[in-house]
Amino acid sequence: MGRRKPFSRNCNKEIIMFEESEIINLILGIVSLVIVYYETRKKKIPDFQLFLSGFLFVVMARIFTVVEGMFLADILNTLEHICYGISAFLFAAACISLAAKKTSRIKR
Repeated sequence: MGRRKPFSRNCNKEIIMFEESEIINLILGIVSLVIVYYETRKKKIPDFQLFLSGFLFVVMARIFTVVEGMFLADILNTLEHICYGISAFLFAAACISLAAKKTSRIKR
């Protein structure tokens, strides 16, 4: 069993390629972003803005992944990896901030 070939079509002599898994990841990312947004609005989670921003950058990276199959592949690939890096920084900052707030409560 070999790897499935991505869906592609020829449009004005340019090949436009879509990976089905990338499209599914994008759809799942958008749906989960909406769920996370509404859940964090209901509950008071410390520094939820950092977590939400990190998740937003992950979804933006997935958008760049899908769109890079259509045009500007090099630029969008770079933007994708920059978004993943920013999201990692935001998640780390949120975790450090959350841990600092938890330890300050314990010390009191």
